[in-house]
Amino acid sequence: MVVYNPPYKDYEFLFHEVFDVVGISQSLGMEEIDSEFIQMMMEGYGEHCKEVLLPLNQIGDEEGLLFENGEVIMPSGFKEAYREGIDTGWYGAMSKPEHGGMGLPHYMGAMMNEFSIATNMSISVASGLATGVYHLISTHAEESLVDHYATNVGTKEWAGTMCLTEPHAGTDLGIIRSKALPQDDGSYLVSGTKIFISFGDHDLTKNIVHMVLAKAPDSPEGTKGISLFLVPKYLPKEWQSGGVGGLSQELSSTRNGVTCSGVEEKMGIHASPTCVLNFDNSVGWLVGDLNNGMALMFEMMNGARLDSGIMGLSLGEVAYQNSLEWVRERRQGRDLRGVQDPQEVADNILVHPDVRRMLLISKVNNEGCRALGIWVATLLDLLKSEDEKERDRATALVALLTPIVKAHFTDLGCETIDTCMQVMGGAGYCTEYGVEQFYRDVRISKIWEGTNGIQALDLAGRKITENLGRNLRYFMWPLVEFVEENRGIEGMEEFNKPLHQGAKGLQQLTLLMITEGMGNPHFLAAGATDYLRYFANIALAYMWAKMARVCLDNPDSKFHQAKLASARVFFKRIFPETISLAASIQSGHKHLMEYPAEMM
Repeated sequence: MVVYNPPYKDYEFLFHEVFDVVGISQSLGMEEIDSEFIQMMMEGYGEHCKEVLLPLNQIGDEEGLLFENGEVIMPSGFKEAYREGIDTGWYGAMSKPEHGGMGLPHYMGAMMNEFSIATNMSISVASGLATGVYHLISTHAEESLVDHYATNVGTKEWAGTMCLTEPHAGTDLGIIRSKALPQDDGSYLVSGTKIFISFGDHDLTKNIVHMVLAKAPDSPEGTKGISLFLVPKYLPKEWQSGGVGGLSQELSSTRNGVTCSGVEEKMGIHASPTCVLNFDNSVGWLVGDLNNGMALMFEMMNGARLDSGIMGLSLGEVAYQNSLEWVRERRQGRDLRGVQDPQEVADNILVHPDVRRMLLISKVNNEGCRALGIWVATLLDLLKSEDEKERDRATALVALLTPIVKAHFTDLGCETIDTCMQVMGGAGYCTEYGVEQFYRDVRISKIWEGTNGIQALDLAGRKITENLGRNLRYFMWPLVEFVEENRGIEGMEEFNKPLHQGAKGLQQLTLLMITEGMGNPHFLAAGATDYLRYFANIALAYMWAKMARVCLDNPDSKFHQAKLASARVFFKRIFPETISLAASIQSGHKHLMEYPAEMM
C-alpha cells in the first residue's frame, strides 16, 4: 500500500526561517496572509490530497482511459474527485478573487503542486493546465472573453489545454500548418491537427478551452507569424456570431468543430489523456496581438516548466517515503562491523553504507530541490512588487532559473525514483509498493514543455547572455555577498568554502561557454547539458548553505540538526560531481561531431 505524508515541517522551515514568505506577502499588500493562514491551508490541502487523490492514483494507472466514439471517459472516481476539488475551492485557489479564487501567492501554489502531484499526477495535470490557460485569458484576452471564460476556467469548472505540436512540427513550431481565417464579426475559423495534447478530451468538466497556435493569412514566415487563439470545445448555446460578452453559461450540445481522433498509449500517467485533436473551422478568438502567439505561449509554458520541475520533486519525494517505509521493516545480512540485533535473524538494512548512501542522496536531492523551488516561487511573487529594482531582479532570476528547475528537478526525479527502486530490490519492481508507477509517471517530465536538452540550450545559449549578462549578475551578487557575510562564522566553513569555489568555477565555465561558443556553436551545444547541471549544483549549494546557516543557530533542535546533516551529505556526496562536469564541458565537441555518422 502506498503511503504519503506531506512534508509540512520542511515547508514550515522554508517558509518562515529561510525565506520569510509572510514578510514578502505583506510587502505585496497581502495583509491577510500570516503564518496561521499558511498552516491552515497547508494542512487542509495536504489532507485533501491524501484522502481524495491518493486512493485513486493506482486505480487510474490500472484502469486507464476509455476512448469511445471520439469521447474520453476517465477512470473510476476521477470525475467525483475533481468535482470535490472544485467545490472545496482548492483547485481555483490561485485565481484572482474576482474570478472565484483566493489570489494565493506562487509559493503556496508550489507547495500545493507538490502535494497533488505526489498523490495523483494525472489529476494534477488537468488542474495545472487550466491554471495556465486562466492566466493567459485573465492577462491578455479582450474584456468580453475575460467576462465569459475567466471565472469558469479560474475555478476549474471548465478545463484548458495548450495546443502547440503538430504531426510534422514539434520543437520547430515555425513550420506549423494550422490556419485561422478572420471573420467579419471579429472571430476566426481555426483548422488544423494538433498532437500530444494533454487532457485534450475528457469528462471531468462540461467544457474545455483550447489555446491554439495557428497562422492568420498573410502572416510572416516562421514563429513571427504565429498567433494564439481561444477555441472552446463547446460554444455558448445561443451563440450565432459576434463576441461572447453578456452570453449565458449554458453550452451548445454540439462540438465547436473540435474532435478527438485518438488517445496515445503511454509508458505512464495512464489516467492523463494525451490526445490527437482535429480543428475543423472551429470558432475561436484572438488572444493578445496578431503574430504574438509564441510570446504568449511561452508565458504559459514557463509556468508549465516550473510545474514540470515540481513533478520531479513530488514523485521523487513519494518514492523516497515509500522506499524508506519498506526499508524500516527489511532485514538482510549483518553490519560489517558486527551484529547489531543479535535477537533477530538479520540486521535492518539501514546498517549497510550503500543503502544509506542511496536513501540519503534521494532525501537530500528532494530537500534541496524543494528549497530552490520555493525561492523561484517567491521570485514569481516579487514580479508584482512596486519596487522597480526588485521587479528587475526577480525577472532576471526567474528567466535564469526556470530552465534549471525544469531540467534538473526532472533529471533528479528520475534518478531518485530509480535509486529508490534499487533500494527495495525486487519489491521496488512490483506494483504493490507503487514505486514502479512513480518511475513510469515521472519519465514524461523530462520531455514535457521542451525537452531537457532544449532547456540546457536555452540556459547556455540565451539566458546567460541576454541583457548583457544581467541575469547571471543578479544570481552571483547575492551568492558572493552571502559567502562574505558568513566568512569566519563558526561551523560555516565546510559549506562556505565549496560554495565559493563552485561559484568561481561557474564564472570561468560561463566565460568559456560564451567565448568558445561564439566561434563554434557546436562547442556550446555539446557542453550545454553538463553546464546546466553544474549551474544547478551551484544553485542548490547556495540553498543548502543558507539552510545550514539557519540550522547552526538551533543546536538543540533535532529537526535543524538533521537538516544540517543533510547539508553535509549534499556537499560531501553530491556537490563533488561539479569536478567531472567541468571536465566534460572543457572537453569540447570534436570527439562527438567528428565521430563517423555511418558508424553510429
